[in-house]
Amino acid sequence: MGGKKVSYRLRDWLISRQRYWGAPIPVVYCPKCGIVPVPEKDLPVKLPENIKSFLPKGRSPLEDVEEFINTKCPKCGGPAKRDPDTMDTFVDSSWYFLRYIDPHNDENIFDAEKVNFWMPVDQYIGGAEHATKHLIYARFIQKVLYDEGLVKYDEPFEYLFTQGLVLKRFKWCKKCKSIRNGKEDNPNICEVCGEVLEEKLEMMSKSRGNIVAVAPFVEDKGADVARITILFAGPAEKDMEWTDAGVEGAKRFLNRIWNLFESVKYFKKVEKIFPDNLTKEEKKLYVLLNRTIYEVMRDIKEFHFNTALARLMELLNFLYTFENKESNVYHYSLRCFLLMLAPFAPHISEELWEKIGEKPSIFENKFPSYDEKYLEFDVIEIPVQVNGKLRDVLKVEKGLGKDVVFNIALKSPKIKKYVEGREVVKVIYVKDKLLNIVVK
Repeated sequence: MGGKKVSYRLRDWLISRQRYWGAPIPVVYCPKCGIVPVPEKDLPVKLPENIKSFLPKGRSPLEDVEEFINTKCPKCGGPAKRDPDTMDTFVDSSWYFLRYIDPHNDENIFDAEKVNFWMPVDQYIGGAEHATKHLIYARFIQKVLYDEGLVKYDEPFEYLFTQGLVLKRFKWCKKCKSIRNGKEDNPNICEVCGEVLEEKLEMMSKSRGNIVAVAPFVEDKGADVARITILFAGPAEKDMEWTDAGVEGAKRFLNRIWNLFESVKYFKKVEKIFPDNLTKEEKKLYVLLNRTIYEVMRDIKEFHFNTALARLMELLNFLYTFENKESNVYHYSLRCFLLMLAPFAPHISEELWEKIGEKPSIFENKFPSYDEKYLEFDVIEIPVQVNGKLRDVLKVEKGLGKDVVFNIALKSPKIKKYVEGREVVKVIYVKDKLLNIVVK
């Protein structure tokens, strides 16, 4: 008997506010004519520049600027006053994306042909709280413009991605009702009133006083450390906890990258690899590189920045252990690594890009492409028998020797239960085809 129903509710929208910043409300108040809109020929109404105080004092600061407030009525020409309030910034930001398309149009709100070519916006990114305000207002205005026949699309945005909040732990005193430091001899006791401190995990907030100030942090640690800390902390759509351990981890990762490039004596400019000529180890690196490029591209597209960074860390570890530092594939991998790192840590990437002799800016170069033929290692399936009966199928690298495959098989729980505690009489191995273990 039930059925689906969609309900919309637009929250009350505060249009005016007692601030200097914002678009002036284009109306005048006339004692004779009442509220009169400013004629189109006199638009836009601009904010005065000679204001002395921007702070509201129980009324709008514009009320104190007489040359702005006092004007003439557009209807009767008599003395009138402008509206002292300004519009909420949501009024502008709810359609600014349309104006971006045609910013120099002095005749119309925008050129409908241009807007209908470019719209709708492909991706909208905003916090959950932001989306309940700006997003709903932008949709409201878009639908009004759609009803007026100015736009072809009644929805302004194709996709919405809501990122999580940044949380931080702090110590809170119930008695003082504020964030407090502990005593020197007991960090859990409030240094002011002696009350036991409670630990809280809450959203970073100026009012709480639990923020990490950006300028001092960047001065001390660098902007790239801040970016990596946030991006690697977890899925972008989930809340993340800001910790000192996360900061140190990001710093170590970037230091390892710097040290790797510092250790290279000279850099070869290699822009293409011919896989048929690679050694076994070089081929391993080439496959891992191609897999990393493919997975980082996919992860970025899906907003999985933490896993994209994990792929780069895996590749970095392999580059450290790779022995042939003269190899073309090694130098090609270093170049591709920086191109993949650049969106996450732009400053160190640009610096190292110049260090390896590349120009122009790393951001004027294309993201690396992957070779579809080399996305997987040469892996084969080997049936494992115990006394002639199939007990498991192993996935191993092609070309491994008898002893290596036998040791891999012994780690399999399915093989263990038939072999453990028994004497192995014989091991028969047909290379890349079959392993048979004979036990008493």
